Amino acid sequence: MANLRIKRRLTGAAGAPSSLLSGEPAYNKIDGILYIGDGSAVVPIGGAHYATAAALASESSSRASAVSAEASRATAAEGALGIRIDNVLTNVDATALNSLSEIVTAFQGADSTLNGAITSLATSASSALTSEVNRATAAEEALDGRLDTAESDINAIESAATTLSGRVTTAESDINAIESAATTLAGRVTTAESDINAIESAATTLAGRVTTAEGNITSEASTRASADSALDGRLDAIEAEIDGGSF
Repeated sequence: MANLRIKRRLTGAAGAPSSLLSGEPAYNKIDGILYIGDGSAVVPIGGAHYATAAALASESSSRASAVSAEASRATAAEGALGIRIDNVLTNVDATALNSLSEIVTAFQGADSTLNGAITSLATSASSALTSEVNRATAAEEALDGRLDTAESDINAIESAATTLSGRVTTAESDINAIESAATTLAGRVTTAESDINAIESAATTLAGRVTTAEGNITSEASTRASADSALDGRLDAIEAEIDGGSF
């Protein structure tokens, strides 16, 4: 399995990298945002600050939409109710409600239905509110869990990066030591080569001197042999001159 490699910015400016390969991640510690390349752009996908802001913005938008919808519904209901109230107060049609007893009778007849409608509306609104509160609470809890996971992953990445940086520093130190030792060894090799060259030169000079000495010895031996031979001849002649013969 290949190791995950992630670009990172630990110092400097906030913001996304200028470009990323498709699927390539990058993390900017300055603004706490995690980015990823999608082949044509650099997209922010998480981080301690970005994820919280995005979630709050989404939740705020959802709640604003719900409030707006409820306001529209309430306005429409209030308008319809106002029309009905106006009809009750201003209706002068002879065939319609035109006496207190008719109004009381009509009200008593409609009271049960109205109470049921109000109760039903209150129950529905309460149920909808409870559902919305539960949904928002669950979404916030899920978001908190994702943020905790993202923070843990970022901390692990930072720890791994620190460890890797230490190993790189150690490797650089080892390489420098090896280079220093290699330089020292090269100097010693150069010195040894110089010493060997000096020894070879001295050996050549000595060999020349030995050859000269051998030549001198050979010459001296030849001279001595000639002198010894001449001396033997002279001694033989002297012996012959002094030999008195036999008697």
